[in-house]
Amino acid sequence: MLFLLPVLTGILLTLSFPRSDLGWLAWPAYAPLVVFVFRAGSPAKAFSGGFVAGAIQYFVLLIWMPEVLISYGGLPAVLAWLGYTLLIAVLACYPAAASLLSGFLIKRCGPTFILAFPAIWICMEYLQTVSPFGGLPWLLAGYTQFRFIRLIQIADITGVYGISFLILSFGTAVAWIIVNRGRNLRAYVPLALACAFAVGALSYGGAALERWSAGEPQYRVAMLQGNISFDDPEALLMDKVHTGYVRMADGLDSSVTDLLILPEAPTPLSYDADSGYRRTLQDLARRFRFGLVFNNIRESESGGTRLFYNSAYFLDGKGMLQGVYDKIHLVPFGEYIPLRKLLFFIDIISKDVGEFAAGRNYALIETAGRPVSAVICFEAVFPQLVREFVRQGSQLIVNITNDRWYGDSAAPFQHLAIVRMRAIENRRYLLRAANSGISAVVEPSGRITSSTGILQEAVCQGSFDFQTYRTLYTRYGDFFVFLCAIISCGLSVFAMRKCSKDAADSGGMNARRTS
Repeated sequence: MLFLLPVLTGILLTLSFPRSDLGWLAWPAYAPLVVFVFRAGSPAKAFSGGFVAGAIQYFVLLIWMPEVLISYGGLPAVLAWLGYTLLIAVLACYPAAASLLSGFLIKRCGPTFILAFPAIWICMEYLQTVSPFGGLPWLLAGYTQFRFIRLIQIADITGVYGISFLILSFGTAVAWIIVNRGRNLRAYVPLALACAFAVGALSYGGAALERWSAGEPQYRVAMLQGNISFDDPEALLMDKVHTGYVRMADGLDSSVTDLLILPEAPTPLSYDADSGYRRTLQDLARRFRFGLVFNNIRESESGGTRLFYNSAYFLDGKGMLQGVYDKIHLVPFGEYIPLRKLLFFIDIISKDVGEFAAGRNYALIETAGRPVSAVICFEAVFPQLVREFVRQGSQLIVNITNDRWYGDSAAPFQHLAIVRMRAIENRRYLLRAANSGISAVVEPSGRITSSTGILQEAVCQGSFDFQTYRTLYTRYGDFFVFLCAIISCGLSVFAMRKCSKDAADSGGMNARRTS
């Protein structure tokens, strides 16, 4: 029966994320896993519990991936599901590692050290943002709270990790009461502290919402959601790309629309090489005071090698090119093959894997005389990347994405929940143009002022402004994570030294007995 506890954690976490959206379940969700770790008896068994909880959560919530690999990656179904299973196994190792280290601390230093579980977990969440293959921080605990707008305002101090910490602290405190069976008042101290943290976050959130909801934004944006698919017949695809956006823009009042944004979408036309397509986009940009932002594949040559970049182009209100941003963080196995020499067989399995080069510069492009940044597709899930743009001076975040790959799954909803956190962390308006939805205007408070549905042609219009305020998170980054890392490393060193001391004392006693 003990092994059902991690299963329960996995189920509760699965229900906490979009599309179930039962975010309140995340608060007690970790308690069963913590109880299991406490009673596991060995670090290895604790590891297995964390692995089971993580595997259930990831397998269900990322179930849209195999279909993407089959339909758009060109992989046979067997290989797609095999690759998916391997990915889930790798991702499940992060909660497993947190459980293992917590189990080790309990075994070596005593039961009280289970209270370090939240800090250790945050370290594992951070590691997910950088590994494997550049990271996949898609399902961090803090994202479950995206609907509780007042609570998540602390992200401008701690990033999303602070919200994860609140949830983990509550779950761990509940587990502490359970394992102590509420025998004395001291067992309730961690829960009292966790509740105090939550109340503090809510108080801060109230003040932050009052500040960031005040005033009216000055400018208007329109984002065209073309719902273009690779599956469209070539003639239809050409029509949608070349004239479809123009037809959609014809329905806009350009006198009250300052900026037009087109999403990342499949296109057979090159802005740089196709003069007719270039004139179409230039004419479109001239309709709007601040011009046009759009996505295209940029070709370059370096050392005799042709390079292709997934890029965001900025045209001003006169149709002149203001600048280009080349996507820095590419999708592994989608836009490039990591460890190519080792994984050479990927070319044989699928010829549809992209061969893009990664951009090198956090380019800020002047729009209406203000520095603006673009993040392309899943770049928005990386807090450090978006923060770096704002740290360098970006006053507005444009997110162009193509979520058409995911179909009618939870992925577009998960993606939007993640993106909202980037707006709060840096206190910037975030304009999200998605090819098939969900397009949205996100305020610096994380509130969505306008949005569209999915898998439909639509226009998303809303108001925005440029912001210059620099949050603590923008200025100092993931200092909260580093505090958690200091705690985790310090406790680990203490446990190792205690282990060495116990071994030495045991050896000394044996020597005395022998003599």
